[in-house]
Amino acid sequence: MMFTLAAQLRDTLLQLENAMADLGQWLRHSAGEHPDAACYLLPDTPLGQEHEPIDTIAIQGRLTGRDALEASINAYTRWHLQPDCSAKASFRLPGYICLPAGAAPELAPRIEHINRLKQSFRDQVQQLGSRDRKFALVHDTLPGLITLQVYRKLVLLPRPAARLGFTWANKQIIRKLDKSELVGQLTQARLTPPPLVDAQTWQQCVDREIYDVKRLPPGVELRLRRPVKTHPMVNVRWMEETQPRQQQFKAHLPLLLCQDSPARVTPLGDYPPARRRQRRAAEIDGEPLIPRLHIYPYRP
Repeated sequence: MMFTLAAQLRDTLLQLENAMADLGQWLRHSAGEHPDAACYLLPDTPLGQEHEPIDTIAIQGRLTGRDALEASINAYTRWHLQPDCSAKASFRLPGYICLPAGAAPELAPRIEHINRLKQSFRDQVQQLGSRDRKFALVHDTLPGLITLQVYRKLVLLPRPAARLGFTWANKQIIRKLDKSELVGQLTQARLTPPPLVDAQTWQQCVDREIYDVKRLPPGVELRLRRPVKTHPMVNVRWMEETQPRQQQFKAHLPLLLCQDSPARVTPLGDYPPARRRQRRAAEIDGEPLIPRLHIYPYRP
């Protein structure tokens, strides 16, 4: 089974590499002598600093034209660990490549094919189930590969954009939790201690968490409030009168557009921006009930 999956992974990655090489050649040919492209260089995260809080991010530079096109093509296949860089903090290159509207019929099937291969690769990795088995298979089969960077799908905008507004997001995931379902999940978790953790110690820890959930008063609900790392986003305002008129995309990699009228672009600036929107106070506060899972008590 392991051998078969390893062979499948190698084959799928080879197909993906070939498809990306074809896309790169096609983009260079189709973008013309003066490509409408830009990208914003972000600092790499040094090894050992991936868990440090992010207070500031300074843009390292802005590339345009042919330089941005080449940087984008290289970014699409930057799948391996770089020297002195953390494997836990993924590489990002926000930006865009705008091609003529007539290029869409050729570009769209290429992007669909690449994204199908990316999904196939991800599905093959997920077949192993446990994190340890997935890590062992991928890193024994394809040393230095960062799966998250392979998984990231390329974005081809479905219609012409009037504006691209690059910005930063540092939101939180907030989700309501059912107490009985959480107890069931914790009960299951008791049976699978994480690596390097003694089974008895782990069971005692989880038993305490189950007890804390069960002893909550009836009027108290539970919420997951997990912070999301600061990351670049792009707000796209469509040229057509569609609903919604504006849509947000993650800007991990340069997105692709096919249109003859150039979009107005708000470039990505340093984080935090000089002017920040005031957000309403969080409704979920206080000490977490289960810190390792970011679970908080909540009174409606």
